[in-house]
Amino acid sequence: MAEVFLARSQGTSGIGKFVAIKRILPQYYDSQEFIDMFKDEAKIAINLSHGNVVSIYEFGVEDNQFFLVMDYVEGKNLRQILNKMKNSNTTFSIDQIIYICKEVAAGLDHAHRCLDGATGKPLNITHRDMSPQNIMISYEGEIKIVDFGIAKAESQLETTRAGTLKGKFGYMSPEQAEGQAVDLRTDIFSLGICLWELLANDRLFIANNEINTLRKIRDCHVPSLRKINPNIHAELDRIVQKALTRDRNLRYQTAAAMHRDLSRYINRQFPDFSPHDFAVFVKALFSDEILEARRRLIEYAKVSFDTLGVEIN
Repeated sequence: MAEVFLARSQGTSGIGKFVAIKRILPQYYDSQEFIDMFKDEAKIAINLSHGNVVSIYEFGVEDNQFFLVMDYVEGKNLRQILNKMKNSNTTFSIDQIIYICKEVAAGLDHAHRCLDGATGKPLNITHRDMSPQNIMISYEGEIKIVDFGIAKAESQLETTRAGTLKGKFGYMSPEQAEGQAVDLRTDIFSLGICLWELLANDRLFIANNEINTLRKIRDCHVPSLRKINPNIHAELDRIVQKALTRDRNLRYQTAAAMHRDLSRYINRQFPDFSPHDFAVFVKALFSDEILEARRRLIEYAKVSFDTLGVEIN
């Protein structure tokens, strides 16, 4: 749907910072559906301001090309990190996994409780695509949610076609897979899938095709983690199972409640855990990539706006 570019803002006296610019792909310039989704993302994300959510600074159009200006996160998404770890035969520790999902829950809670900046009314935002690809981890160990491209505020839900499936199939909730109306508890289920998969080091709802994947989600058979990994404490298994309950009325009713349980667990079971140590782990994993990224940023920072011509604007 979109492509992302690294850019540098033109501040006073040529002092600016690196940002990311997200732009609709050329083949979708004439698609009103994609344009509307892009606008929806801007309307939603512009209200979000939280350490665990990538910030949007500006929405605009230039030469019929819609774009968003957002935080540049120097890091990788969780799926990229998992692929890297698989190739290097490395895994996250249990405390690192809990920390990642705890931080995501905090970001989701902010989105779910976010108010419309113009009216002061709750937006009741649902992300609807909470998956490893949309969890960014910076080289400093920061956890940030990205891509509210298919998210919906409650006021916009009636414009979504009934029965339309949006999101990555393997991370949908049962109600989402059935084409039912969704709410914030769908995001909690999707985060529960991420948590289960990280702890099990395996996929939860995966099949040979999308139809069978959806069928698995609808059946919602979630194996106990303790049978897969005996090092998983019963309390942690209960947290995961509660997030992944098929009946949404029996799930965590808020991301804040899930965040609270994960926080209590990590504080009690891993009192020596440090976000700094997690950052050191990430930096060690991507040491070569970090050096190359920093080298490129230094080179880009030397480029004068004057030498680029007026098209930079």
